Order: sequence, then C-alpha cells, then structure tokens
Amino acid sequence: MKTITAEQAAEEFKKYSDVAHRGEKIMVTLDGKPWVLLSPPPAVIINPAIRTDVDWPNFDARLAPHYPVNVPGPTAAEILAKDREDRF
Repeated sequence: MKTITAEQAAEEFKKYSDVAHRGEKIMVTLDGKPWVLLSPPPAVIINPAIRTDVDWPNFDARLAPHYPVNVPGPTAAEILAKDREDRF
C-alpha cells in the first residue's frame, strides 16, 4: 500500500485518485499518523435472491373503512387560520 502525506494528496489529487481508481489503496497521513484511505469503490454485488417485484398491499383500501374520505366541516388548517385571524 502506498503512503502519501495530506499535502501530497491535496496538491496531486487527480493523480492519486486515478491510481486508487485503478485498484491500488493509498494511505494518506496527517502529522505522520494515518488519516484517510483512498481506495476504489466496492464492487457491486447483485444478489439474485433479492426480490424487486414486491406486491405491496393497497394501503388506501385497507385504511378507507377507518378514515372516510369526505369528512364534513373545515380542515384543521382552516380552523387554525381562522383562530389566528380572530386573535390578530
């Protein structure tokens, strides 16, 4: 693993990021101590066991008996707006 200073990383970031992109890991030190590690991104692993065709339940239909769509009267926002008008 290659080791460089933070100053080197800042001055030649393009060079070192290209090296890391090609697969080499680079340890960046700050005040002589390990600070960050430049490395390529992890390979994407596609798991065939993961389902992407999930059949979601119809939540609106399940909640409809408990929360009717047409509730008579003003909304909460309208009540609060009226209350504010009355006070100010």
